[in-house]
Amino acid sequence: MYRLTPRMQQTLQQSLKKYHELFDGGRCLGWELEELIFKAIQSDSTARHYATWTEAGHDDEADIRVVVNNTEYALQIKSGTVKRGYLELSGHRLGRFDGNLEDITEYLSNNSSEILSIPYRKVDDDTGRHHIYRIVYVDSAYLRLLAPTDWEKPNNRKSWRQTNPYGVIFTLHPSMSWQVWWRIPEILLEQLPEFIIG
Repeated sequence: MYRLTPRMQQTLQQSLKKYHELFDGGRCLGWELEELIFKAIQSDSTARHYATWTEAGHDDEADIRVVVNNTEYALQIKSGTVKRGYLELSGHRLGRFDGNLEDITEYLSNNSSEILSIPYRKVDDDTGRHHIYRIVYVDSAYLRLLAPTDWEKPNNRKSWRQTNPYGVIFTLHPSMSWQVWWRIPEILLEQLPEFIIG
């Protein structure tokens, strides 16, 4: 699994601090995080991690690709939210499969991308607004093992839902171009300590 070096983490924190000096309203969005993480990876030349990123790219497998010692890592960059013991993330829109649950299941089960998530929360108190982030790594192995016949619509909802053997809850939203959402139990995550800006 790919991990940022301490120097990369420090660069990312500094970049997010600069971001919030300009924008105090809320989180740094996923598409903005892609570039900040790419620049953070580039900041540590001693690590010899070679990253490629394309602005507004449409690579289904990766937002950023990193090569370390001839091993390539495909990274999906997500913002996300930690709620009630789960990391909640939105994923790809899978409308191209025209609602075919077998094809969707095969696509999701074959995804080998790792997720680097930067969940966010804000706290307003007597001292002002505080932007709180953390770095979270999600191993792609936990986002597989789905069965095409196990999708169900709980409580007559319009979305489809399935829980894999790891306890990850997958939800498909047809009204959102079949976008997949994940609820990943915190016990499966590798989380670094929170850092506070502001």
